[in-house]
Amino acid sequence: MADADEREPGSEPSRPGRSAWLPLGVATAVTVLLVTVWPLLNAALPDTEPVRSGQALRVGSEGGYEAALTFERGGWELYPGSSTADRSYLFGRGPVELTVRSVVPLEETPPSATELWQGLGRTVRAEDPDARLGDPRPVAADEGAPGLTGPLAGDEDGVAALYPSPDGGFAVQLVLSGPDATPADLAAVEDVIRSVVFSEGGAA
Repeated sequence: MADADEREPGSEPSRPGRSAWLPLGVATAVTVLLVTVWPLLNAALPDTEPVRSGQALRVGSEGGYEAALTFERGGWELYPGSSTADRSYLFGRGPVELTVRSVVPLEETPPSATELWQGLGRTVRAEDPDARLGDPRPVAADEGAPGLTGPLAGDEDGVAALYPSPDGGFAVQLVLSGPDATPADLAAVEDVIRSVVFSEGGAA
């Protein structure tokens, strides 16, 4: 008596059932997704988001204060992939890039504006070893917040500014860089730098 799994001579070989094809089908679907669909989804996502003229954007909060910027002129765009809410933002306008950071000092005693400027200098050198901040000069925002500003020299020349919060709990740093900036670009950046305002109601 022949075994149950033996085939008669000349009979057709058995074909795999649906369960045997299932893993192959899943693997094929995943490959198609990664090779075709995923790149299409990435292409559909915007690299930048337009910033509305006159839009105020909160850029940091600590202690009892929060800081915001206002973009009075049009043409600005936000790079979401290079930004972190309330901590770091990258904006662009034509050939100009503006990096805005909210930094929280680690010291128990709030550092002076000069010490914050030195810290900003170390930050820009870490990102570009050839970058150097020039000597700062006092600056005041339109709403009266005191700060410092000075030139930035490196692969791309620019300007930097910082504003400590009223209680010294954090500071807003702004770094502008970009080749071939037009007078209109520089004027638009100056507007943003001077628009920094601190208000009560930040994180407790």
